[in-house]
Parts: sequence; C-alpha cells; structure tokens
Amino acid sequence: MLVPIFLAIVILPITTHSIHPGYAATSANLSVAISGNVLAASRNTTLSVEIANVGKYVRELDVALTIPPPLVLFGDNHWIRPSFSRGDVIRADLTIFAPSSAAGSALQGSLVAVYKVIGETIPSTETHAISFLVRGWIDMKVYEITISPDPALPGSEITVSGNLLNRGVIAAMYANVSLVRTPPLVESSIKPTYVGQVDPNAPAPFSITAVIDPSTAEGNHQVTIVVYYKDDLQMDQAVSIPVKFSVVSELPKTQTATPSIVEQLISNQLILLGAAVVIVIIIASVYLRRRRKASQT
Repeated sequence: MLVPIFLAIVILPITTHSIHPGYAATSANLSVAISGNVLAASRNTTLSVEIANVGKYVRELDVALTIPPPLVLFGDNHWIRPSFSRGDVIRADLTIFAPSSAAGSALQGSLVAVYKVIGETIPSTETHAISFLVRGWIDMKVYEITISPDPALPGSEITVSGNLLNRGVIAAMYANVSLVRTPPLVESSIKPTYVGQVDPNAPAPFSITAVIDPSTAEGNHQVTIVVYYKDDLQMDQAVSIPVKFSVVSELPKTQTATPSIVEQLISNQLILLGAAVVIVIIIASVYLRRRRKASQT
C-alpha cells in the first residue's frame, strides 16, 4: 500500500521553537508554533499548537483560533489566561478534518490574541496567520491478475492481464504497467502498456505481453508487475506485484472422452438402421432385376 508523501508549505517567518516541523511566528509579545501545516484529505489530522509569551508580561489574555472552511476543527479553539508572563506557554492538540473536496487547496486561518500589557489600560491585539495545505492521496491496487497460457512452453509468448483500482481521493496520472526485465523473460520482448489517468474508484484494465526465454527450465517461475504513475506533485510512484506461473517442456495431451452408454446405444442403433437400409435396397434391386428378366422371357 502506498503511503501519502506530504510536503509542508511555510507561510510565516520561521523562528526556533520547541515544536518541529512547522513554523513559529513572533509578533510583539506572543510566539505561535504549529507542528505541521499539511492535512490529508478525507482524514483526521492531529496537530499541536503552542502559544508562548516571548515579550512583556500581559494580563487578560484572550486567544481564539479560526479554521477556514471547509476544514472542521474538533476540540477547543479558545483559550483565556488572567495573566501570562514571559516564558509561559499554552499547549493544545488540534484534530482537523479536511474533506476530499478540499484536496489540492491552500487555506488560511488565523489566531487572534487580545491582551493588556502591564502598565497599559488599552487592549492590544495580535493576529497570526496559519496556512494549511490539503493533500490528496492515492492508494493503487492491482487485482484479478491472470497469465495466459499457464502452463507455458519455453520460447512462447505469455500475456499478463489485470485491473488497476485507485482507492484514493485524487487521480493517478500517466500510469503505465510493465514487467521487470528479469529471467525467465526475454528482456527485449516486454511490451509495457500505457493506461493514462486512473481516477478514484474507476477500474482500469491492462494487458502486457512478453516472451519466455527458450532456455527456461521446467518448473514454477515468478515475474513482477510494476505500475508506474505520478501523484499530484508530479512525483514518481510505483507499485510492484509478484505473480507466478509454470513452464513445461510440452503441453499435456488432451484425452478423448469415453462415450457414455447412451451415446454408444444411439451409435449402435444408427449403425443397425443403416445396415437395414442397405439390405432393403439390395433386396429391392434383386427383385426388380428378376422381374425385368421374367418380363423379357
């Protein structure tokens, strides 16, 4: 099974912080760090957020996190502290669901903090932008694999057929299917099959041909099917599936089935009927010949 490869997109300036990877943005008195910005489409993703005081002592801290639609946040997104000294930290785990329709989208939320700096009566506001990239994923399966003929003769051509099924949420692009160029196959005989785009939940058939080396010994052999495709970041992906078949020096001879009793009886009756017809014809011929002779005399 393929494992989705995620690439984090960084929007805000990076500073050193206790959570990695991710980003930390420092503005005035607060630093905000997120453990990651990449969400998997149609799945829940758990992220950690840290809000730290890196400046002056503040009081009446009110922090609210806003997640952009269509993302859905499970859990608290609002934190209040009567006082928040330098070095104090608010830590929280966020569970965010991204629907499959959001795959490939870059979305931006925000974290807004309102507080009063010590010695001041007018509240101050800080806003930190938090960006998310929703990545789709591909889960390519190969099923209903058949090899024809099986068993096969040395030097003969075999055909490997099957179906591709993308169980992910985005299309696999430029898909093609081939066989690994290893014995017992003749390397130059392998003919890959180009499939093209494989959409989610849409089976795509394929068929590959190759020639078995004439020197191949009898017995069980194995070849490997490889499916190549590109994901939504144009990165090359591959899935390998081993398949087995057998090679024999000569194909088994087909034996003629023994006729059943009923078939034998019918056959015998037809023979008897044919013989009776012949006898009748002979008798009729002899009779007519004698009458003809008698009439002439």
